Amino acid sequence: MGRRLVYLSASTLPSADANAVHVAQMCDAFTGLGCELELLATRGTDSSVRAHYGLRHPFRIRFVSPMTRMLWMQGRNLVRPLARRSGTLYFGRHLAMLSRLAAWGYPVGVELHHPPRTERQSAALRRLIEAPTFLGLVVITNSLRGELLSRFPVLDRKKLLVAYDGVQADRIVEPPTRTCAPVRAVYCGSFHHGKGVEMLLLAAALVPEVAVDVIGGEPAQIDALRSQAPNHVRFLGALPYDECQRRLLDYDIALAPYGSVVRGVKTPQHESLAAWMSPLKIFEYMGAGLAIVTSDLPVLREVLRHGETAWMASPDAPAEHAAAIRTLAADAELRLRLARAAQDSLRSFTWENRAARILEFLETQRRAQG
Repeated sequence: MGRRLVYLSASTLPSADANAVHVAQMCDAFTGLGCELELLATRGTDSSVRAHYGLRHPFRIRFVSPMTRMLWMQGRNLVRPLARRSGTLYFGRHLAMLSRLAAWGYPVGVELHHPPRTERQSAALRRLIEAPTFLGLVVITNSLRGELLSRFPVLDRKKLLVAYDGVQADRIVEPPTRTCAPVRAVYCGSFHHGKGVEMLLLAAALVPEVAVDVIGGEPAQIDALRSQAPNHVRFLGALPYDECQRRLLDYDIALAPYGSVVRGVKTPQHESLAAWMSPLKIFEYMGAGLAIVTSDLPVLREVLRHGETAWMASPDAPAEHAAAIRTLAADAELRLRLARAAQDSLRSFTWENRAARILEFLETQRRAQG
């Protein structure tokens, strides 16, 4: 297989969305492996994509609107006899476009972070699975793998790859050994339902000896919560991704107090991401060498172990999270032990390793098709 890759996404770059972080980092990692890569995405703010995400490698970004996306697809339809022989691989997270390309005979792999949410999406995935040039499906957790196999019995298990999210290899730094008071904790992420910001404020009120910073959120969301926050909690607002990663190095404890129900930007009311999510912030916290307090959810136990790589408390239980924060704040040696153990496991969860695994998986499937 050639090393030319077209990555199809519905992401807006740059933006504060986690899916945009994922797409940017994966394209950077694929390029670092020698792929000639073109990314299709929606234009976001005017800032540089490379600077915003701290990318290492240059790749082409084709910013598209709904109209230009449609024209791009029409072009692939018109030239498909020639394009299919080019050695180009089509991959990404835009299920509808990838399903159509597979129907036209293009070699296609797709990545999903949740099951199809509508009948239209389910039909697109079925068409993709049944296409002769379908190479494989990448998912972010074993829980999601099991869910898809139960919903789509026709899916060949050999064409499923579990690849957890990751962190840039050079973001894995020596855990901090700060000795000055107070102990500092940080939450970095969105304020969507179940991500835990409201519960974080309740837990923080019970641990006044720990300074807590909250990075993220829209201005209106911050204004609504500031009046509920104790004095030792600061809201720093949304920061560029690369700046946020640098700031993590200033803290001792990282917080990810997920609820039992978690929703994102487009998550329907009947669905919870808590069943199959692979939170980016967990890997970023690990890379920064921080001791992590998070919720004890089955999907997080695919990556973390309570008392070994993180301190886990029941979801929706502010008092338990406060006790966990207090435990880590009082024990610098425990923080260091957790952080180092987490980093030992993290070295297999880099973007670079993830991209290499996905390329090898797709290349193997393509060779098997002849």
